Amino acid sequence: MQFAGRFWVDGRRIMGCYTTELDRACMEQASQTGLFSRLRKRFAAMRRVESPEAGTAAGDQALAERLLARQPYIAPTRSRARVVHLIGSLSAGGAERQLVYLARESMRGATVEPRILVINPLEGAARHYLPLAEQGGVAVDVAGEVLDRTVARNLERDGELRRLLLAIDPRYRGWCVDLAAEFVRMQPDIVHAWLDHANIWGGIAALAAGVPHVVLSTRNVNPSNFPKIDAPYFLPWYRRLAQSPRVSFIGNSRVGAADYADWIGIPRARVQVVLNGFDPAETRRPAETELARLRTSLGLDNKRVVLGIFRIAEEKQPLDFAAAAEEILAAVPDAVVIVAGDGPMREELAARAAAIAKDRFVLLGRREDVAALASIADLLLHASRKEGSPNAVVEAQALGCPVVATRGGGTIDAVEHNGSGFLCDVGDTRALAAHAVEILRDDSLRLRLSARAPKFVDERFGLGRMVEESLACYPPRRDHAIGSTR
Repeated sequence: MQFAGRFWVDGRRIMGCYTTELDRACMEQASQTGLFSRLRKRFAAMRRVESPEAGTAAGDQALAERLLARQPYIAPTRSRARVVHLIGSLSAGGAERQLVYLARESMRGATVEPRILVINPLEGAARHYLPLAEQGGVAVDVAGEVLDRTVARNLERDGELRRLLLAIDPRYRGWCVDLAAEFVRMQPDIVHAWLDHANIWGGIAALAAGVPHVVLSTRNVNPSNFPKIDAPYFLPWYRRLAQSPRVSFIGNSRVGAADYADWIGIPRARVQVVLNGFDPAETRRPAETELARLRTSLGLDNKRVVLGIFRIAEEKQPLDFAAAAEEILAAVPDAVVIVAGDGPMREELAARAAAIAKDRFVLLGRREDVAALASIADLLLHASRKEGSPNAVVEAQALGCPVVATRGGGTIDAVEHNGSGFLCDVGDTRALAAHAVEILRDDSLRLRLSARAPKFVDERFGLGRMVEESLACYPPRRDHAIGSTR
């Protein structure tokens, strides 16, 4: 469920732009707070300026032209550039973790002042990485959670900003209003948005509010590859935002960056590649006694273990994984395949696993001990069709687990072929199985790959390197350059 905060509920919804029952519930709750009645007169005049074309193709194009013409404000003089990192939540996702890493590590430097702004309430699973951010001393805010009356008065006085906000598509106007209000309050030098919804809503809101520079961070291949999360307005708005010289792009893999650039229709050089950073302190090998207990509890004593860690969904190609597993189990009698993960294709994969070898092909479901699983595995098998930067692949190698994977998107950056593992073409299940069998049968090969894998991760995915390259993507301020945190 998405969330629109008080800037929208207590101010903008007085125009009667209800779109869902949730909107009405929020409106009723807001009216009970007393804030609504006090703001009714303040915002009543906005009814007369709402764009009748809001949400149409013509209206969006007209809005884009006005956003491109909007002049940036001059950010307050500070010793460090203020960077607001924007994302939907701090749930247990790869992008969320990289954002917190970047904010935490750059906080330790002397050139930027990072803050985190989330769109959804920090409740339940949405607060997973909140402790990590707070431990690093990074301020975290929820957009629109608290109504700042000074900002509300400023919004009232800025007629052009009001008109821009009222021209936004009503389907997501509420979130854009809250974000714009937060940007007016925080006055950042840079808004760094992460993932598609935050990129679009934050990009629109930042240009409307006059933020000097906006970074849109993409974390996979473009969303048209994932129909369930794609939205029809994503591509048109990416193209419109890309027209602004104040907007730049970052991707976390070469394949993903090129894919987004081609989809948007911009030069590939516009999307700068910054590979993920890996923090070894967050992924440690458990004690040998703990690993021995785990092996025994899973019935893996004296077994060769092939591990899969993935969301059991179409883009991860679970049936290709099963086809390779079938060949591996037929060739290596003491091999066992275990899968940690869940997803919409779990039942289909479970049926296939049972048909192949019920006792030797086991689905474990969601696990919190993936580091321990990777530590007892002889190899990680990964058959994905599309990837951004596959965290499970990187983490397994950091623990000394060789990888056999497909060249699915960012995986080509995440495995050193014949160094830390092997890469195969997408869909080539025979090659996957052949390389896996080779590792399981040849201890000297497995030990060589296992020894190289952590070194490769340190070289390719160092945390300091990620921070340095990310900061280099930010434009220099007039009074100082944004540079090294070392």
